[in-house]
Order: sequence, then C-alpha cells, then structure tokens
Amino acid sequence: MLYIHRYLLIEFMLIFFRILAMIMILPFIGSTAVPNKIKVGTAFFIAVIMYPMVVKIQIIPHISLAAVILLIFSQILIGLILGFLVLIIFSGVELAGQFAGFQIGYGMISLINPLINNAEVSLLANMWNFIALMLFLISDAFFFLFEGLYKSFQVIPLTFFKFSPYVFKYIVDKAGNIFLIGFELSIPIVVVALFTNIVIAIMGRLAPQFNIFAVGFPMIIVAGLFFMFLFMPYFSNYILFMFSGLNGEYISVLNLIPGK
Repeated sequence: MLYIHRYLLIEFMLIFFRILAMIMILPFIGSTAVPNKIKVGTAFFIAVIMYPMVVKIQIIPHISLAAVILLIFSQILIGLILGFLVLIIFSGVELAGQFAGFQIGYGMISLINPLINNAEVSLLANMWNFIALMLFLISDAFFFLFEGLYKSFQVIPLTFFKFSPYVFKYIVDKAGNIFLIGFELSIPIVVVALFTNIVIAIMGRLAPQFNIFAVGFPMIIVAGLFFMFLFMPYFSNYILFMFSGLNGEYISVLNLIPGK
C-alpha cells in the first residue's frame, strides 16, 4: 500500500494553490467561459511538474492546521499577484478597444469577451484582445509567465505569510497602467476619428444644402478601419514591448513581496 506522508501532501497542496490562484486570474484560461475542471486540472498538472523542483530547495516543518490554512491564503495571494501582472496588459488592450470602437462607430456592437470576464465588450475590443492573446502565445511572454512562477518558489518559500506593504503599493501603481495602455493604444484611432468629424463638420457648413451627415457615419467607419490597418504594426510592437517587460516586473514584485 502506497503511503504518502502528510507533510509531502501539504507541500504539494501549497504549490497547487499558488498555481491555481494564478490560473484563475489569467486571461482566457481564467475566464468564466472555461470550465473550472479544466482550470483545476491544468493547475494540478503544472503542480506535478513543479513539485520535484520545489521540494529540492524547501522542506515544510511540522506545522499546525491553523498554520496550514494561513499558508494556503498566502499562496493564493501570491498567485493572484503573479496573474494580475498579465491581466493588466489585457485589460488595457480591452479598454483601448472600447475607446477606439466607440469613436469609429463600433460601440453599438457588443460581443461576449471570453478572454477575461465573459462580459460584453465592443467588437474592436474583442478583436484586439484576441490579437494580444496570439502575440502572448507566440512571444517569450508565455515563457516569462512560467519562469516567474518558478522563480516565485525560489524567492518566496511555501511557509511565507508576512507580506510587505510595499508590494500592495506596487500593485496599485501598476493597475494604473490599464488606463495608460488604453490611452496610448487608442489615441491614433481617436485622433483620426476626431479629425474626420472635424472635416465632416466643415463640409456641412460649406455645403449646407447637402446632407453630409448622412454619409458622415460611413466615412468615419471607413477612415477608422483604414487607419487601424496602418496602425497594426504600432499595436503589435507596443503589445510585444509590454510583454517583454513582464520578466522585469516579476523580479521586482517577487523581491517586494518579502520586503527585500
């Protein structure tokens, strides 16, 4: 009969909860569109891979049940922080799509966004989120995520529970990047839509006998789509640049959590 020591089980459980918390907040796999069984199964599979590497450098001492519960909450919080750094970028992309889509006339079209919270967003926000997901999967950012997860076990032990207050300030500051990303990604399309509206208004004043506003709305859509096509290289490079900074952000936040 196979016997598993209870402290080995506690070690695996703590690893599992840190990974599960990170997965639950990640875009796409953490959304409500993905069944919970898949999230739990993915976390279990990653925990099985991580377990031999983690137990080589950490040994759980004899602890009480109350301490185990406290450590589980600590692991969940660490996982949420790691996943939130990725979620910030996708939330900023969604916000940019909402801004730009409203300006070029796509604000009236809403679709379910399965990447984040399964909520209704504009057509443009949904498309930009899927492009960002593809860039995330084909770039090094996908590996930065698991590298940061593994480093978290090296820097922050399984028995850790005393969080530095500076890490929460860091997370709040980083959350402000959602609006910064949304503004910087949407500003080219917003400027084009504003300029097109100004041109339509001037034409309406110069030729009041023509119902220029009847064709103004299609003109804004066509101009928006054309410049959005030209804007795609900037969009891709900007997203890749944000993803490339994930490695540095993981190092910063992992050093801040224990207050180093």
